Amino acid sequence: MDYVIWSKMYSMNVPYIDNQHKKLFVHMNELYSVLKDNNAEGSIFQKLNDFIHYSELHFKDEEDILELIEYPQAKLRRHKRIHDNIIEQEYKLNDQLLKGDESGLYNLECFLNSWVIRHILVNDKEFQPYLAKYRLYKPKELQESTFFAHI
Repeated sequence: MDYVIWSKMYSMNVPYIDNQHKKLFVHMNELYSVLKDNNAEGSIFQKLNDFIHYSELHFKDEEDILELIEYPQAKLRRHKRIHDNIIEQEYKLNDQLLKGDESGLYNLECFLNSWVIRHILVNDKEFQPYLAKYRLYKPKELQESTFFAHI
């Protein structure tokens, strides 16, 4: 059973970002599956490292997009700090698990619960109006760019 299920409430109405968020959900579901089922394929460390790696990739892409759409610098710096904090938390959880800390599994589950709600539904939704505005007025040369064609 999936831990998190994609629904329209998570959508940023930008396929590129939505597809990355969906992939994060896949990683979260795989990680949760290993947390809850000792017979699940893969180790918790492998799944957590996959999740961390993909989070880093997604956050970098998201920050690049925010720079492209000229998201206000103060808001961009704040969003980057949120990303940095999430990544730092992920590494701390990894360290807890590596050290055999008994609270590590519980902390990881709590982190996964709050990550989806706080980050996608609150933090990312803050820049959604800027994405919508950018799509209406983006420069012609960027409209043809393969990377940014989906924004």
